[in-house]
Amino acid sequence: MSEEVLVKILSQAYEQNKTLPIVSLASFFDENSLHFRVKATLPIGLTYRTLMSIQNKTCVQDVLVEVLQVDHVNNDGPVSECVYILTNGTAKEVEQWVEPLQPTMVCEGYLYGEPYNAPQLKHDYRVFAVKW
Repeated sequence: MSEEVLVKILSQAYEQNKTLPIVSLASFFDENSLHFRVKATLPIGLTYRTLMSIQNKTCVQDVLVEVLQVDHVNNDGPVSECVYILTNGTAKEVEQWVEPLQPTMVCEGYLYGEPYNAPQLKHDYRVFAVKW
């Protein structure tokens, strides 16, 4: 993870205090840092490919990663257990898209309120939280 992305994550954490930081899928999953908290039996490559295929759908505005923690001690990079899918698709469609990732929960809306840097939704688009 680049220093620039790390600064972005940490500045959000200090600025908002009520919601967890969010970053783009590309920022979170860079070549050197693939740290994502999901079921241990789920390969990280499957997670990345599935989320990228969702992001590339024409009915998806964006896929954002909520950062749960950044581990400075072990230099393991950021950790997440939730992504947000911004789409005009239905809840059932989103559940089907993420089924290979075996989430514990899929629901509409931001889990802890809308982050201050959340993008404005396109007309008729909604946010779905996918959590492990």
